[in-house]
Amino acid sequence: MDITDLFNMSQPEGDKQKELIRQLAILGIKNPSLCFQCAKCTSGCEAMKLLELQPHSIMASVKTGFIEEVANSDVIWTCIGCYKCKERCPQEMSPVEVMFILKNWYVASGKSIPGDYQNLLQGILSKGYIQEPLEVLDKNNEKWNRRKLGLSDLNYPKNMNSFMSALTELAAEKL
Repeated sequence: MDITDLFNMSQPEGDKQKELIRQLAILGIKNPSLCFQCAKCTSGCEAMKLLELQPHSIMASVKTGFIEEVANSDVIWTCIGCYKCKERCPQEMSPVEVMFILKNWYVASGKSIPGDYQNLLQGILSKGYIQEPLEVLDKNNEKWNRRKLGLSDLNYPKNMNSFMSALTELAAEKL
């Protein structure tokens, strides 16, 4: 089902909007209604090509109370959390924090994380990063890896139990 269909079948939700505003205030972020849709957040978004909606559209949906529709779409899971949207906003809004809160609500409601994103999470929990470093080919078919580029090897967290505990604590704190 397309997110447009979800919007056509729904009404704005004032209670969820108030709770979202409350949680954003705890994080020191102003009310999303101050967003004036300049789209600077979208112009800096690293994942914009992957998103169904741009960050400024997400803010518009939240601002008008269509929170459940955004929360139930895959768009919140495509955000890579780079915080450029927050850095670029002249109104000091934070689409990335809105998406983090919506992800937390989604999981707290008992729904499971979509498959591909679950795999990313499993990679982080088991290795400390998403995937093993890759070799890439340049236009001359020459292989490049981290060492050849002068980059250090990636290190696993020294204590995986401590790392997983810290992630779990952080997730619980955000919920």
